[in-house]
Amino acid sequence: MKKATIVLAVLLGTPLAAQSFEAGLFLGQQQYPSPHMEVSPGVTGQLNLDNKTVYAARFGYSIVDIGPALFQVTAGYQPESKSTLKATLGGAPSGAPTELKQSHWSVGAMFNFKAVVAVGAGLEYRAEKLEVEGENTTYNRPWLRANVGYAIPSPLVKPFIGLEVAFPLTSTSNKFDSIENTLKSMAPKNQIGVYAGIRF
Repeated sequence: MKKATIVLAVLLGTPLAAQSFEAGLFLGQQQYPSPHMEVSPGVTGQLNLDNKTVYAARFGYSIVDIGPALFQVTAGYQPESKSTLKATLGGAPSGAPTELKQSHWSVGAMFNFKAVVAVGAGLEYRAEKLEVEGENTTYNRPWLRANVGYAIPSPLVKPFIGLEVAFPLTSTSNKFDSIENTLKSMAPKNQIGVYAGIRF
C-alpha cells in the first residue's frame, strides 16, 4: 500500500515538475483619457492627466509547454503611481493641480508561440485602485495584453525581453454622476513598454 502511494504521488507530480515558471518586470508608459462634460451651453469642463512611466512585476506558471506552444496563468502587481491632474473650464485652468494615484493587481492567462521571434497574447483581470484627494474606488475590468520578443536559448534559465502593449476591453467615459464614476473616467486607457524576465 505504501509503495502504491509513492508511485501514485510520483505519477501525479511528474507533470507539475515538467512545468516552468516565469518572473518578469514591465516598464513603460501609461496613458490616460481626458474626460470632459458640458458644464453649460457652449462651456466644456475637462480633466487632463499626464502620461506616466510605471513598472509592474508579474509571475507566470506554464500549464502547457509543448514544442512552440506555451500556455500559462499569470499574476501581477503594479505599485502606486501618481499622475498630475489638471482641470480646465472653457479651456482655462480651473483650480490647483492635484494627483491621481493608481495601482493594480491582476490575474490572467497568456498564450505564447515560441519561435525565433516569440509572440503572445492573453487576457487578464485587473483590480485597479484609483484615488484623488482621499476619494477612492476599485475598478475591476478585463485587459488584453500582446507582446513580441526574443528568448535567449539556455538549458536552465531562459532570459527573455520584448515589447508589450495592453489596453482595457471596457471603460467608463465622461461620467460625472458620482465620485466613483468620475474616478473610473480617469482610469488608464493603455500601456506600452518593455517586458523582460526569466523562465525557469
